[in-house]
Amino acid sequence: MTALLDGIDLHPRDVESALVGLDTVVARLAARSDSRAVFPDVYGVITRNVAREVRRGDHGLFLEPAWISRLAGRFAERYLETLAWSLRGEAQDCAAWDIAYRAAWAGTTIALDDAALGISAHINFDLALGLWQTIEELGDTSPEKLARYKHDHDAVNTLLAESLPEAVARLEERYGCTLTPWLRGPAMMPLTREVALLVLGRWRAQVWEDVLALVHAPGEAAQQAVISRMHQRSQYLGRVLSMGSEVRRLARTWGFAPARATLSRERPAPVLRLAPAPAPKLVPIPVRVRYRARRCSPGRAP
Repeated sequence: MTALLDGIDLHPRDVESALVGLDTVVARLAARSDSRAVFPDVYGVITRNVAREVRRGDHGLFLEPAWISRLAGRFAERYLETLAWSLRGEAQDCAAWDIAYRAAWAGTTIALDDAALGISAHINFDLALGLWQTIEELGDTSPEKLARYKHDHDAVNTLLAESLPEAVARLEERYGCTLTPWLRGPAMMPLTREVALLVLGRWRAQVWEDVLALVHAPGEAAQQAVISRMHQRSQYLGRVLSMGSEVRRLARTWGFAPARATLSRERPAPVLRLAPAPAPKLVPIPVRVRYRARRCSPGRAP
């Protein structure tokens, strides 16, 4: 299954490399009718708009376009890491991604589920770590520099608002989402937009609070406490967002609903730790050292 990633740069260092990798992953997963194509497709819409603003340099939205570009590369690297584990049927290092990939494998998601579960895991667990890592890599944590980074972090919210109509349309047009036509109808789209942007904005505001806590943590124990809270919060949100998929799974088990017809079964069942998944033991990120959570081998206790 990891042949799907052949030729893809799994360690992109900028937004352009990240975009190429995401587009390639989407094309290959979609070609095999694999529901894991949904999240990177939506994610790619946003990344493409970030890349446009980075290319504009000082005339774009960002005060630190090079920093944003580096962050986008690292953020995509993290997603590709979780995808590689999923393709190999290996355990994820956080429960939110476990839930997302388990739901997709079960064949009971609609495209909106696949998008929401991936977005939640990537924002609520991955993003703060990626931001912290990128700040530490560049080495400047002065209040003035952090304020510029915060400006650029918030500026992405503008691009999320711009990206939303296209992302929602893709769920229907490319993946046949049965709920999306209703959500993007003339009567509902304003409310859909308002609710989606409110939720994303609150998640991202919490992410920045987590970043500051990690940057200013007095030691490893304090950093671990922040990461543990992120893990627990992202796990809770994943469980909430997977409720519809779980209901459909039970309905199918009881003979009331068919499996999702377009889901590819050419992959191993994921190895998961869900109920309840303990917070992983993580290590703080040294300057210029890539974050990596300690992972449990399949079948071994954490």
